[in-house]
Amino acid sequence: AVVPLAMPLQLRRRSSPLLARGPAVGVAVASVVGFCLGRGPKVAASLAPWGPRLYTKGPLCSVRIRPRLTRPSTSSAISSEAAPLPQLLTLHPYRALWRLAWPTIIIALLRTSYGIIDSFWIGCLGVNELEAMGASSFAVWLLLLTGEVACLGVHAVAAVCEGAGERNGVGKAVVQGLWFSVFCGILTLFLVPLIGAYFQLVGVGHRPAVVAAGTAYLRLLIWGTAPMTACGVLASGFKGVAELRPVLIVNVVCVLLNFALDPLFIWGGFGLRPMGVGGAAVATNLCAVVATLISFKLLQWQGVTLDPAPPSRSALQRIVKIGLPISLGGIAFTFIYICLGHLLSSMGGFYLAALGLGHKVEAMAFTVTEGFGAAAATLVGQWLGAGREKEARESSIRAAIVAAAVMVPFALIFQVFAHPLVAIFTQDPDTILAATSYLRIVSFCFPFMGIEHVMDGSLMAAGDTVPSFLTGLLCNTARIPLSIWLAPKYGVSAVWLVIVTTTVAKALVKRWAFRRSRLPLLARGQQVA
Repeated sequence: AVVPLAMPLQLRRRSSPLLARGPAVGVAVASVVGFCLGRGPKVAASLAPWGPRLYTKGPLCSVRIRPRLTRPSTSSAISSEAAPLPQLLTLHPYRALWRLAWPTIIIALLRTSYGIIDSFWIGCLGVNELEAMGASSFAVWLLLLTGEVACLGVHAVAAVCEGAGERNGVGKAVVQGLWFSVFCGILTLFLVPLIGAYFQLVGVGHRPAVVAAGTAYLRLLIWGTAPMTACGVLASGFKGVAELRPVLIVNVVCVLLNFALDPLFIWGGFGLRPMGVGGAAVATNLCAVVATLISFKLLQWQGVTLDPAPPSRSALQRIVKIGLPISLGGIAFTFIYICLGHLLSSMGGFYLAALGLGHKVEAMAFTVTEGFGAAAATLVGQWLGAGREKEARESSIRAAIVAAAVMVPFALIFQVFAHPLVAIFTQDPDTILAATSYLRIVSFCFPFMGIEHVMDGSLMAAGDTVPSFLTGLLCNTARIPLSIWLAPKYGVSAVWLVIVTTTVAKALVKRWAFRRSRLPLLARGQQVA
């Protein structure tokens, strides 16, 4: 694996031979992932132009690289003369990947800051209000997953249409996604009478103050389901055409706006009456409305026509068919972790706290993998829209290898600094010990977590999301009986090892599923073109 990768590199040593061998070693490490993915030297060798840049920047060594540009295959279903390639596909493959990945990661981090901002201001009200915010998190997550159905489907269809050179198709997909957001907003209003039962289910029904605050928060937040879904749909339109800078700007503006509006609506002022914890929900809803209006106009400026059109049953069915399995997988994943939490609680309350802290600390790594997954979805979708099956599959492999390689430093950081990272959030020695063991064990699967998210994005772009749902459902569900079986014998470390094993299994199975996929949206891209 090392020799064919090291041959294209011409190294000039400035100090030691060890530093000169850095590029070859770096590429060789990444090539191991390529072999695990089943592509052998062919995929591994494609890292030669990229690996040296990652491992040899600095004053001690330099690299001269022979650029190796690949031509699109001549056997594609749609030739380059039939429809010009989008600008993204004319870039170097790795440049195109990074152009999509880094803003997606920042956007995801900005979106998580909404909850942090709400928690900060609501925490100033008191313990009961903050607990109500935490108890409401599962319901908020369900609302977001409901809206994700349209966001994921629009992302896939928009990318295919852009690859086919039919930007009008992007606009049509976005308009149908907006119709879905309207229907979603109406349907979620019927959940308002169930809010009391929800708090009984999560175990805080015996605390009237918490239930009252949580009910006030959810009752108002549900009214924002439509604009929250709509701004996500418009963001998916930007992702489909590979223009993410406007989405980044909109999120920066709305995060700052949310930080300013939260105290205004919570405590009142400028003629507004104080609304307490419900004020945070109103602020979030207003930010979603602002994001929707700005994104709508900015997307039109990108040349995407958003002409009014009635709901299309076939278009909505296509969007739901793509997005629904992934959203259902997210809902199932949440319920499975609730069951896993009950198991850990029976072993000791600090184990459940350790799992929660572990999730908080590893959230950054998880967000990075999601960014690569979204980037892969756009690349694969545009190649499929252009009718280039070979390039679509190769772009997925490249994204998986890069995501896995990027996750290696995160794994090393968590191995070395797990204890001080956990100690930031708690001083309880038992919780620190358990959370440290969780991070050090789970970090071994970080590269495979990157592969899994890239394959999720690739299958989504292909319009073949059922394998992702079934694989996730089976592997995640298997964590419960395996943990029940192994934990009494080997302790909580067995639970962490079960999480690692099932994550690796999900990555490999989803890779196999994409390799065997018939790529339903490839034919769709040919029809659009």
